[in-house]
Amino acid sequence: LGSGASTAGSGGSIIIAVGSGTSGAGGFVAIQSGRSTVVTGGALSVESGEGTASSSGSIRVASANGGAAGGSGRLVFSSGSAKTGNSGSIMIGSGATTAGRGGAIVVAVGSGTSGAGGAIQMQSGRSTAMTGGALVVSSGEGTASSSGSILIVSSNAGAGGASGALVFSSGTSKTGNSGSLSIGSGVATAGRGGSVSITVGSGTSGAGGLISIGAGRSTVKSGGLVSISSGEGTASSSGSILISSANAGASGGSGKLVFSSGTAKTGNSGAVLIGSGAATAGQGGAVRVSVGSGTSGAGGALSLSSGRSTATTGGILTATSGEGTASSSGVIVISSANGGSAGSSGRLVFSSGTAVTGNSGSVVLGSGAST
Repeated sequence: LGSGASTAGSGGSIIIAVGSGTSGAGGFVAIQSGRSTVVTGGALSVESGEGTASSSGSIRVASANGGAAGGSGRLVFSSGSAKTGNSGSIMIGSGATTAGRGGAIVVAVGSGTSGAGGAIQMQSGRSTAMTGGALVVSSGEGTASSSGSILIVSSNAGAGGASGALVFSSGTSKTGNSGSLSIGSGVATAGRGGSVSITVGSGTSGAGGLISIGAGRSTVKSGGLVSISSGEGTASSSGSILISSANAGASGGSGKLVFSSGTAKTGNSGAVLIGSGAATAGQGGAVRVSVGSGTSGAGGALSLSSGRSTATTGGILTATSGEGTASSSGVIVISSANGGSAGSSGRLVFSSGTAVTGNSGSVVLGSGAST
């Protein structure tokens, strides 16, 4: 079935159409290739016409518009089932080009005026014997420039709602570990590794949105670890880690920083360790705790307090200078700051606490022995 060639006009069209009716479902058109009982069944090829001097023809597969009381017909692209081998693949793509851009692929849901918007779902294959199928989303390679971006974003909210949530999560597991979630930038050989930024958008009402990082909970062993490490500098310094609250506005204070271990029911609560690393050809890094200056009221206090015990002796508070294995040990200086133009310098108080039934503590001042 075909039309003849034309030398000074267009080739004749071929139309296969079913006539309209007034009762029952409309008549259907079926195109089916041949069946084989010994080898592969016949192929079904639908191909538009070649345009040797211009574009090739389009192929349009569409259902007709719905009537007054129904929806438009669905489109189903599916391979058949298989009994002993793999089911057939479905491949959707645009062709390569030698002097232009590859054609775009757009999958979009039409807009509606009632109910929630239509969903788009991508799901890889399920397996009852091995690992399920992978789902891969990759941008295009740029062999002479940058590769393409991948943008995953929910649409802007309307006048009376919120923008949609983004959820990146692995599934649950019954007998093994659940899947990991990895977010990172790739390695660069002649530039810097790409930054990874997690931020909360600004708002105009209520408190700002929070960022929460929590390691995994375990009912049988220790909970998961949270590790924050700066980048290694193999030829220079490693990167800094900055933990700070934002500056306060016109009528509030800046946010507090809390470094604390959790409580314990039957064992010790966790320790809090703050220190600098060892150095093999330089000085160990300094550790400084200081209170910022202010312009009203008394200066902020700095308090060091060891632990309280309801059963035995309270915790020790120790201040020790650094050892000098080849020279003198470090100095310990305890002093109040100089007094201002209308005040005196602060006093120093060295005192043991009171005792209810025993002796109060001694105060011992002395120098060490020398050999």
